[in-house]
Amino acid sequence: MEEKDNIGMYRFHMYDGASREQNEKPDQFMLDALGNAKIIAELGCGSGFYCKYLQNYAEKLYCVDSNKEAIKELKKRIDNDNTIVLNEDASHTSIPSNTVDAVLFANSFHDMREREKVYEEALRILKHAGSVIIVDWEKKETSFGPPMSIRMSKEDYIGFFKDFKLEKEFIPGINHYGLVFKRK
Repeated sequence: MEEKDNIGMYRFHMYDGASREQNEKPDQFMLDALGNAKIIAELGCGSGFYCKYLQNYAEKLYCVDSNKEAIKELKKRIDNDNTIVLNEDASHTSIPSNTVDAVLFANSFHDMREREKVYEEALRILKHAGSVIIVDWEKKETSFGPPMSIRMSKEDYIGFFKDFKLEKEFIPGINHYGLVFKRK
């Protein structure tokens, strides 16, 4: 989770630990959401809450975040040689084109300032039959989480990911929803 500062930017704020483990349960849905994906990229991975699970499922995992503090925390969680940590903006990564089976946006896409460029980057790195997995906050008032003004509904994502079809929906935990899009 991030906190807004006085110039309208978002800075890193850790939303991890026991409370997140109780609210989101990647070990209960991630394998099904990934399908047969073996090369995975999490764009906007933050401190690596999902990366620590993904490293167990992937042959190759890219964990991408532009925040140096988040990357520092992420590196404490990763213990697998199959993981490549990139301190890069999600709108322009060094991941080779057409190499990724699945892109994950876990509680991150709503925060991205240049969503259209991030979307184009996901298209660039995904294989033709690739998928995008969304885990995000429901667009309703909750006692914690991002401000309502930046939350995205399922319908917002369906409209935004126009080169994809919605393949499945899942419930990742309290106050969250999950979507799996397959490239058309």
